[in-house]
Amino acid sequence: MKKALTLILTISGYLSYSQIVGPVIEGTYLPVRGTAVVEIWDMNSTITVPAPGVDHYWDYSTEFTSPTSPYRIETFVPDTTPYFSNFQSSTHGSYLTAPLSQIDSLYSYYVVDTGGLYMVGGRSTKAVPSSGDYIMNDTTAIYTKRELYVPANVYYQREILDTSKVITYGRISGFNVMIRSTKYKGMTAVGYGSITMPDGKFYDDVLLTKITVKRVDSAFSLGGTFLGVPGNPLIENYIEYSFLRNNTFGASALMYLNVNQANTSVNYGWYTLPVDFGYISGTVYDSLNELNVVKYGEAYLYREHSNFSKDDILAKVPLDTLGRFKFDSIPYGQYRVAIRPDLDTFPNALTTYYGDTTDWLGAPTISTYNDSTSDGHKIHLQYHPEPAGQGQLSGFLNLNWGIRVNNPIPGIDIIVRKEPGGSAFRQDKTGLDGQFEINNLDDGEYKMFVDMPGLYMDSTYHFTINGATVHNCLDFMAGQDSIHPTCMMTSVKQFENRIAHLMEVYPNPHTSSATVKVVLTEKSDIQLEMYNLLGEKVAMIEKAQKQPGTYTYSVNTDGLPSGIYLLKLKANQKLDILKMIKQ
Repeated sequence: MKKALTLILTISGYLSYSQIVGPVIEGTYLPVRGTAVVEIWDMNSTITVPAPGVDHYWDYSTEFTSPTSPYRIETFVPDTTPYFSNFQSSTHGSYLTAPLSQIDSLYSYYVVDTGGLYMVGGRSTKAVPSSGDYIMNDTTAIYTKRELYVPANVYYQREILDTSKVITYGRISGFNVMIRSTKYKGMTAVGYGSITMPDGKFYDDVLLTKITVKRVDSAFSLGGTFLGVPGNPLIENYIEYSFLRNNTFGASALMYLNVNQANTSVNYGWYTLPVDFGYISGTVYDSLNELNVVKYGEAYLYREHSNFSKDDILAKVPLDTLGRFKFDSIPYGQYRVAIRPDLDTFPNALTTYYGDTTDWLGAPTISTYNDSTSDGHKIHLQYHPEPAGQGQLSGFLNLNWGIRVNNPIPGIDIIVRKEPGGSAFRQDKTGLDGQFEINNLDDGEYKMFVDMPGLYMDSTYHFTINGATVHNCLDFMAGQDSIHPTCMMTSVKQFENRIAHLMEVYPNPHTSSATVKVVLTEKSDIQLEMYNLLGEKVAMIEKAQKQPGTYTYSVNTDGLPSGIYLLKLKANQKLDILKMIKQ
């Protein structure tokens, strides 16, 4: 019976810290929607329990002597999975098969935000044998207090305590069952160094985390009769170890080990292998005529489906002496690339995205889905005029997810745009305290843009510079879904670059064809495309310049499998995305 009380398990590492010593592991290792990994399991208890230590070397090259077949884990946009209606707060969903019966054929639902990865529930679709003659099936777990599985940031000796509560509903031999469980966890990063994996791969800058787990199952009911056992609860104690590393191809851990309470033997473990990964490369020039390459600066890689509203940079690489950049071993998916030039060499240069634009909304995505490589992308630096005026402005950018009032976000580009026209005029980057400051602005009308890839602006400031005008309250707050101005000392207006409602599709669902209606209120350069849920482009419907008006397109989906597709429309700087279902 006891195993039936631990139905919803996920096998992830938990993190900890108290002082910054050794590598800092950030959120780039958390699961990414639209990616997949495989896990190689070993249920043999001969695997070595890892030793803690500083600058340690862990050699698992001869371990995992009884490996299982690879088990694939895929991560999805949650509303495309079958049980999303029970877990509508989730930001990610996944499907997992594994040799442990409790998590075989499991849909898991979780939230990824600036705090990390939190489990909110799951549904097992396979009958799970427990002790005795019981079979546990039709199992759903709902967390009444979500569980922290993977913190977003961890470094050596960080410590975190977490308490979670979950109710599991299911059936045992035809009887309804309800199980109330509380899990207590102590998470500590106990070592760092390098590791050789069972497949021979070597990684450095790896953290080892240790999690002590106590699970208490205090009550359940059978056939509608409540059976309380508060004086004799079912208790399970064990230890979890995880090896973590930044940019681990969208996996939560390099390796996971489940260890007995005495910390003397491994019950089982798995290690992760990447699947479907490639690279992106290109060259940066200082002008459109490409006479000179840009040797000084960095290239930044952003995920199209970002995990955080904070500056979620998957990777950074320096430009080489030929102006080239290359991002290696990244999961198949869609990305945006930005170049941040060295301002001592290029004092008037702006952060420039692939597509030669100064903000992420106008930047085309780069895909690595189809052939694993994406070569030859050219980026031409954009510039602002030489400062000549006397105007000044300043403000702060903070994060507001109910954490605390002052939570500065450093490293974010703040762009001042001229009106009319909207071209980038000046730019500054937020400091460690979230502050930005731009001086020597010319006379004129301006608006502002906070460039955080993946996060749209709800509204922005509109202000005038006339001589030595000073605006010192241009503060912004980043929430979970958009960016908002927070100072009312200057005029605020809706930002036109947010998601626009420009499309309709009908019938939806459809069987073989659907009609897409597009309404344009201004002359627009449009690009209308259709994607599957892996992010693969399956159709380019229209790419043209259109006058204001209403346009209809017939989309033929014969030859495409049934499922959910995304229609993506770009119209100048506006964006609209609709879900289309083929039956």
